[in-house]
Amino acid sequence: MDPAPIPPNFISLSEAVRRVGTGPEFKNYNVIGVCVDFLERTLSAKGDYMITFTLHDPWWTDQGPGMKFRFFNKVENKLPTIQNQGDLVIVRNVKTINNNGKLVGISNFDTNWLVLPHAELDTLQTSADIKAKALWHGKSDPTSRMQTALPNDAELKYAKYIAQYEDPTGWSRLAGTTRIQLENIVRSSGGQPPPREKKFRLIEQLNSPGHKQRTWVEMLGEVRKIYSSDSRMEIEVTDYTSHFDLYDHQYDNGQIGRDGDDFGHLDELNQSKSWPGPWGKMALNVVLWEPHCSEAKRSVTEGTFVYLRNLEIGRDKKGLKLEGHCRTDPSNSTSINFEVRKPKEDDEELKALLLRKRNYEAQAKAENKRFFRHPQDANKRKAKEVDEVEDTHKSKKAKARHRKKKENKTATTARTEGNPDGVEDKALTKPNLNVRCNNFDVPAKPIIDILDADILGRTTPKGNSYKLPFQNCKYKSNVRVVDFFPDSIEDFAVPRITSEYDVLGDDEEDREDDAEMDLTRENADSLQWEWRFFLLVEDARPPPNRGGRPTQMELLVADSDGDFLLKMDACNLREKKNAQVLAQVKEKLFHLWGDLQERKEESPTVETLAAKPSGRPFECLIKEYGVPVRKPGQSKNSCSYDRMFRLCWTTI
Repeated sequence: MDPAPIPPNFISLSEAVRRVGTGPEFKNYNVIGVCVDFLERTLSAKGDYMITFTLHDPWWTDQGPGMKFRFFNKVENKLPTIQNQGDLVIVRNVKTINNNGKLVGISNFDTNWLVLPHAELDTLQTSADIKAKALWHGKSDPTSRMQTALPNDAELKYAKYIAQYEDPTGWSRLAGTTRIQLENIVRSSGGQPPPREKKFRLIEQLNSPGHKQRTWVEMLGEVRKIYSSDSRMEIEVTDYTSHFDLYDHQYDNGQIGRDGDDFGHLDELNQSKSWPGPWGKMALNVVLWEPHCSEAKRSVTEGTFVYLRNLEIGRDKKGLKLEGHCRTDPSNSTSINFEVRKPKEDDEELKALLLRKRNYEAQAKAENKRFFRHPQDANKRKAKEVDEVEDTHKSKKAKARHRKKKENKTATTARTEGNPDGVEDKALTKPNLNVRCNNFDVPAKPIIDILDADILGRTTPKGNSYKLPFQNCKYKSNVRVVDFFPDSIEDFAVPRITSEYDVLGDDEEDREDDAEMDLTRENADSLQWEWRFFLLVEDARPPPNRGGRPTQMELLVADSDGDFLLKMDACNLREKKNAQVLAQVKEKLFHLWGDLQERKEESPTVETLAAKPSGRPFECLIKEYGVPVRKPGQSKNSCSYDRMFRLCWTTI
């Protein structure tokens, strides 16, 4: 048969395996290949049916027998029906992903496929032949898309060509029943398969193999020290547990490092031999060869958390200490078997590690040992900046609080005198359509009712009355802005030093306070800017029969609520390079409160602001919460709470 070119709108498997990414150039593609390996359909861990198969074509130049594909579906018979090695598979609208270092073609909602049985290829000449003998299916009704899935003459000619080109003697023997398939068979028979042995290990759980013995595990650890050369990298990682077969790092004012390395020439490459902690037998030396070495040099620094897969644990050349080697997969020499992890709420393994780390920091401080999170100077400069800005904010906030308390009564008087008849300007009662809130199916509630202390009252089943300090709930209300704090818009964004311990939550933070840990500025992870300002709002109109003045409430706008309100990320608004951002913020806030800012700048007295409200009312969502307040000598379990309110799910 004459060579057949790759049909239009199709690509080779070698090109397909490299189309991994998120840009437009990595869109879905079409391929045709000969199935050289496949596993029977099985249930995945998430309950979907799954089939894995490998396709090959004459242009395949990568390692391995071909490109691996993995298709999923809720219905088993809507997966490709591959019966034998040599079957031709035509796939449309598939995508390549990187699955833990392995490049795999994955199906999606738009994927469809046609399987041409190897034994029937010679008899397939017309569309009628293909309809009768091909095994087709997609993720929707086949009768509605069958015509678009049928191969044209060029595609059929190419399929027959690559089938004839294949050498079956090079195909690997089909694998036997997999562990997943065996587990499904046991379950379908009413049994319960034995639990799988987990590969994840803590340092303290590592076995102590003999001199030439090896075990393979998965580990999560923090990189405490890096020793690097051109061809490899060695990292010392810890999960803050210990093992008696590790190097014993001794504390000597932070100046003692390793005695050397097995290769004998890494010490001279290090600018400093100081060991940042932890001390004792708590750090495992891990060797990263290529391709891991190059990737680690790009993404791993001291203080990085890494998850290591296919980690070979053995003894060093002297047979004395444990060490690890991060290996590639036997079937894929280019796979990267480590992953950089960052603290997240749902990462329980990393949260457990952080908790052990923080407890160790408390222990180190009690023993007068200088423990470093990140032995770098960059964060010291950030700490100086945040100290200066925080001092400014604290001073302004204290003065403004004092002013508001002092002038609260004056504001009420000015409001009444400015509108003695209680007649409102109709223009100011029209809703502000520039401000919207999420659809929250509750009736609007006036501020006076939200602040009513009676809604906190409760009664026990025995009839005893008690009062809640606050409620974790959300309200909808129609309000207008009559004042804001800080007085300068430039101070609406504040800096915050983020910590890797943030994900541990309030309970763990209380334990940190107990330990009086020295979480100093120089140990800060990074500096982050966030929105933090207050709005003084009042009811859009006074409720009937409740007096002539609207009730007012302070609303905090902070962090992600500020992002949502302004549709902008916070930054240092006092820096000249952010002048354009500041102008955009002021423009957005004008739509929220009218000329309030200009009037405050012209005459910032409370009488002026109270006598002539300019902001039009808008519908917003308000979140109630409690802030613990601990009085001197009061225990944690008996602390009281301040009832607070935040603006949420509202945007300009």
